[in-house]
Amino acid sequence: MTFGEICIVTRAWSFNITFISVTLGTLLGWQQTKISAPLYLLCLCGALLFHAGANTLNDYFDLKHKIDSPQSSTALYRPHPVFANIISSRGLLIFSCVLLASSLSIGVGLAITQSRWIWSIMSLGLIFAVFYTAIPRGFKYIALGEPVVFLAFGPMMIEGAYAVQTSSLSWKTLFISIIWGLLTALILLANNLRDAEFDAKSGISTISTILGQKRSLRLYNALSLTPFLLIFIYFLMGLLHWHVLMIFLSLPLALRLNREFAISVPKDADAKTSGFSFTFGILLIVSLLLNKLM
Repeated sequence: MTFGEICIVTRAWSFNITFISVTLGTLLGWQQTKISAPLYLLCLCGALLFHAGANTLNDYFDLKHKIDSPQSSTALYRPHPVFANIISSRGLLIFSCVLLASSLSIGVGLAITQSRWIWSIMSLGLIFAVFYTAIPRGFKYIALGEPVVFLAFGPMMIEGAYAVQTSSLSWKTLFISIIWGLLTALILLANNLRDAEFDAKSGISTISTILGQKRSLRLYNALSLTPFLLIFIYFLMGLLHWHVLMIFLSLPLALRLNREFAISVPKDADAKTSGFSFTFGILLIVSLLLNKLM
């Protein structure tokens, strides 16, 4: 495969989520102690490999369970690696196993040398990755996709990156990780809002198919605005410095998305939501950097 094809197979455009998670955990560790740049890069590499492995594994099982087809929403909105003849179904499974094994080897090393908490986080992450779609009643198919994504990219990955640097966990880090966890869950909710009709026909239960469009849109609005409320609360509590108020610069993006979704859920709903979430995440990173450097 070419580099471009590898990006398509692994859905590399979603890796900004992992970058934000690991960077936030590392910067929160920097508020407490010195951090190691090599450890940050190693942690980021392991997390990206794991994310890629989870993406490819989920594509494989969606194919195996006949959820994905050339006419499915997935194949219409992005190149499907198998239907685009980039890789075979068996090759996709093998590639996924290689990615996950590479990630786990890094995780084991970090667990042995840095923090015992990595064992628990890594084990739970593997359970989420495999059972998201591996069985007919996988998390994705029984309306647990958003909660799993919230935990994986929020508390688990951010606390994991924090533990790599500090060899401990932190309540403050947990509270702040909730913000990013909500924004990652929002991206999946946007995806499921767009695909609700197809998912219902395929027999998949998602939050959107259960709640219906109107209530799902209310939930989308709530999830997009709650992080701003949490930022303000944490600022008043003293958990975050005043620099964090710069995040409200991204509020117009959230309000614009809410208005657009109220009219019609766009075909690129997840991409647009990801753009807003990434902007929010970058502003949060910048605020933590300013707090440390100023």
